[in-house]
Amino acid sequence: MREASQELTEYLLSEHAFIMADLFDIELTNGTVLRYCSFDADITFNGQLYSASGPIIRRSRTRCVIGVEVDTLNLEVAPSPMDTLLGLPWIHAAGIGALDGANVVLYRVFLRNDLAVVGGVTLFVGQVADLQTSRHLVKLTANSHAQMFNVKMPRNLWQPGCLHTLYDADCGAARNGSVASVGAGGTSTMLFCALSLTSGWFDQGYVQFSSGALAGVRRTVKSYTTGVFQLLLPLPSIPAVGDGFTAYPGCDKTQATCAAKFNNLIHFRGFPYIPVAETAA
Repeated sequence: MREASQELTEYLLSEHAFIMADLFDIELTNGTVLRYCSFDADITFNGQLYSASGPIIRRSRTRCVIGVEVDTLNLEVAPSPMDTLLGLPWIHAAGIGALDGANVVLYRVFLRNDLAVVGGVTLFVGQVADLQTSRHLVKLTANSHAQMFNVKMPRNLWQPGCLHTLYDADCGAARNGSVASVGAGGTSTMLFCALSLTSGWFDQGYVQFSSGALAGVRRTVKSYTTGVFQLLLPLPSIPAVGDGFTAYPGCDKTQATCAAKFNNLIHFRGFPYIPVAETAA
């Protein structure tokens, strides 16, 4: 069921023709919020300005069903060469991961003849799950938040590796990061710094920028050798020398790592002493 204000309900019941527009809220993982509308003029809704001068966005239909079902919204975004995302051309930024994990909200608003907004309804709320880019187009697939109910059962698996997610409430490990700054010679997937921790310390961990154009951006560490981070996915842009970031160690889910790196053996939830499956001849 779509909820509507009393004013909007009365307006829809009293009118036979409406002026409608779609509004798109796209919140990136670093907190940046993009607001666009499919209309010929900017629209202010809920105190926020939705721009009509951004990329052209075409969407698929949405559904309203009874029960728990994962809805999907497909968006085709056609930006102009002048449209930018995090300071980069829109398609290029999308292709290197700027929209990964972004939250998407779709509103349908109704306007009077003088373009005053009467009210709106929320048609879709979800998260970007898949993305494809071409020379002139970005295709996004967002799944509704009902996808979070898709969890594996049973909850506990008898396996050597720990079942907890690093740093969550069940794990309980302290999130102690190492503060560093970007050195010269880096790329969008490689960072140089003055950290002297042993190789492998930050493998499967992550780095999060605290200053510069990439402030708030987070990336998983693919591998670490002393003073050099290899990132799993490219950054939206090459960080400037001196930009600050914090690096957090990763965990390979083994009992030895839990004890030696995090001193957190009391919360280890793996079963390393289960006999390995064998085949009898």
